[in-house]
Amino acid sequence: MTVTVKSGADLVVPPSVQRRAGIKTGDRLRFKVTEHVIVITPVEPPAYEPSKTEMAAIRRGEAEIARGEYVTLRDILHDLDRPRRKRGAKTARKAPR
Repeated sequence: MTVTVKSGADLVVPPSVQRRAGIKTGDRLRFKVTEHVIVITPVEPPAYEPSKTEMAAIRRGEAEIARGEYVTLRDILHDLDRPRRKRGAKTARKAPR
């Protein structure tokens, strides 16, 4: 596909070229320019870096798991469900006098 650059207009990548290149709305792109060549590459989002507090909590959790101190998902769900099961049966209301 050939596009003519006009004065006063932005250079636009045609939608068909964007589809073929896999460019979607919200993608970040890097432009590298050399003489008569423009290279467009995607920019990967930065990897999440945990804070010092989060890293300390992760290390504590890993140490507890290594010592065998952990709770399974089944145990957590059972504990969350227990208060609902412990309630007694509803009692009938007393009629007003």
